[in-house]
Amino acid sequence: MEKKVFVLLFCMITVAMTTVRADNINDRSDANRYRYAIRGIVTDENGLPMPGATVRILDTTFGAGTNTGGEFTVRLENTREYILQVSFVGYESQNIKTLASVDPVPLQIQLKPSANQLDDVVVTGSFIEKPLKDVPVLTRIISQKEIQALNPMSIETLLQYELPGLQIGYNSMSQMPQISYQGMDGEYMLFLIDGERVSGEGADHNVDFTRFNVDDIERIEVIKGAQSTIYGSNALGGVINIITKTANRPFSGNLNARYAGSNGQKYTASAGVKKNRLTSYTSLTFRTKDTYTLTDEAGKTTVTESSNGSLTEEQAKAASTTVYGYEIWDVSQKLGYTCNEKLSADLRGSFYHNKRDIRIGKNYQEIFMDCTLGGKVKYLPGKNQQLVVGYTYDNYKKNQDYFLSGKKTTDYRNIKQTPRADYTGKFGDHTVSVGFEGDLEYLKHYMLKDTAHVSNRAYAFYVQEDWNLAHNLNIVAGVRADYHEKYHWHLTPKISALWRFCEYFTFRAGYAQGFRSPSLKELYMNYDMGGLGMFMIYGNSDLKPETSNQVSLSGEYTKGGFNMSVSFSHNRFKNKIAYTSLGDDSSDMQYVNAENAKTSAWETILRYRFGFGLILTGSYAYTNDYMEVDGRNASLVRPHALVFNAMYTRKFGKIGFNCSLNGQWGSKFDTYSRSLNDDATYSYKKITYDARTLCSLNAGVTLPKGISFNIGVDNLFDYKDKAADSSLQVPQKGISCIGTVNVNIADMFGL
Repeated sequence: MEKKVFVLLFCMITVAMTTVRADNINDRSDANRYRYAIRGIVTDENGLPMPGATVRILDTTFGAGTNTGGEFTVRLENTREYILQVSFVGYESQNIKTLASVDPVPLQIQLKPSANQLDDVVVTGSFIEKPLKDVPVLTRIISQKEIQALNPMSIETLLQYELPGLQIGYNSMSQMPQISYQGMDGEYMLFLIDGERVSGEGADHNVDFTRFNVDDIERIEVIKGAQSTIYGSNALGGVINIITKTANRPFSGNLNARYAGSNGQKYTASAGVKKNRLTSYTSLTFRTKDTYTLTDEAGKTTVTESSNGSLTEEQAKAASTTVYGYEIWDVSQKLGYTCNEKLSADLRGSFYHNKRDIRIGKNYQEIFMDCTLGGKVKYLPGKNQQLVVGYTYDNYKKNQDYFLSGKKTTDYRNIKQTPRADYTGKFGDHTVSVGFEGDLEYLKHYMLKDTAHVSNRAYAFYVQEDWNLAHNLNIVAGVRADYHEKYHWHLTPKISALWRFCEYFTFRAGYAQGFRSPSLKELYMNYDMGGLGMFMIYGNSDLKPETSNQVSLSGEYTKGGFNMSVSFSHNRFKNKIAYTSLGDDSSDMQYVNAENAKTSAWETILRYRFGFGLILTGSYAYTNDYMEVDGRNASLVRPHALVFNAMYTRKFGKIGFNCSLNGQWGSKFDTYSRSLNDDATYSYKKITYDARTLCSLNAGVTLPKGISFNIGVDNLFDYKDKAADSSLQVPQKGISCIGTVNVNIADMFGL
């Protein structure tokens, strides 16, 4: 399979290179057909060229990116008036009416910095692009600028520094990270890549977070709760949509190296072309991180490191928590072709190969792999209308390499096929979206009896209306119909409203129903935990689907560079799925529909952009999560959480400087754990988790000719977690220093 995937991706890259050459050869024929053009130069507020600005011709599939000199050219078939939309992250976009001609005079376009983040465009809440300030659904954006300022090794680090109330724990069985976001565990969060579902499980009911390559991320859009009609009602906790990079200028090329010693190394090479009707983007990344072990001894935490995960027997006996390292290869390829003004097509593929360090006491090595292929066709049947048809195939598996015998086995494979069709049309003050989505899943799992396989087919239809009821009032209402082979049809209505009370105040309110059918593992699991006959965990084919009702409210004040928002959300769950003892004097457990549950969360965000390049951001979240076990709260959610950021950027002549301080804090709290006694009774233990503060400091310079350097300190105050607390958070072993070098080839050679 590995060879087939490499051959397939090699063929895609070869096709991309061949298409580039063919596109160059066909320049003359295109010049005859597309003999009309629009040209221009895009500059910033200081009159300096802006390479990488996006230029779109509205109501067509054509567009371009600016080169090092800020120049662009869009060739068109007809001579008529077009609306040109020019945008750049952190700047206010402009719409310009202009005429395409044979020998056009270059337009002089100067963009102004945006006073805040509210002009950034989002796509996750609905299938159309809208500025964040006009979106009724509660949405949060993590921009490319914020990602670069933090310079994280992994997406887990990135999310924890950006989203208050998000916790990344460490699963003791899989030895992989698992997520909790303001009381919602991993099974309630829907992770998407470019709007498409991903397959594979890392920790229990969590995706494999290591498959997300930070260097490929353009931005992240986060929707809280089941508010999205388009992307699924099963995301009871929210949707996290990872938007990946694509070519944004005629030629782009980057070489990037990040070194933090045993805390991680990352090397990336990427190249892109956006010329005439062709778009191509290729990325290759190698990541590695060493294994380390934390040991708690008499209240003291010690750390033992290993470059290959092979610890001594003495270390293994003393170790309380071992965080395993890896060697990862990521390859991705995107191809896009504009057939004419109304029709375009995209093809994308990716490959992920994770060779994990050998786990203590195991005679095999785990190798995780994923291959994704997908494509879509966009057609514009009329003005302000679009039809998109797409298909994605995602094949994720876990291999075991028995290095002593030379045998290789596959004990886990998850395949998802996602066909979809979406139509969106704007008619006056009404924007209507209608669509279909399929979720065809195959699962082979070592936790099923005899490592069996099961499958399921699910479908969904949705309709949504975005209605501008008045100039200051916008309502989005929709309904989603989900069909499951076992549970048949289920309707989930959703409605959100935005009211701009005055120039500075905006209010949002929403109600959404959620529906999550049990996973294949929850239905059919039959697993001997530990493989020693200690106890069994059984699935339950009689499980009922989970449903939820969510209410959200928010208020926002924006004036100049100051932005403040306060939001509240409340979820009530019915038939929440959990596992509990069978009650037959054994230790065996089974998935059941537990009692109803509820979670409430408050979040406050303050952001101020000073005129001299400094941006201050602070976010606070309070989560009231109550998980009752025999009258005691067994929740592992920190009730209070805070993230903060100070980012300074300034240009001195041709040299740019940036500095960023990021922090996260989680409060102290108490919880209860339950254990089974020899006499079949339960005992309870109160556990207190200490408060936790982590900080990261980064500074960098950008030199002429596209060369930039960054140095940083992660875990600035040398915080060390207790190994015993690993279920609450991935344990940190202390301070680490980071160095990053980036070479922008396009800027170096003036392309």
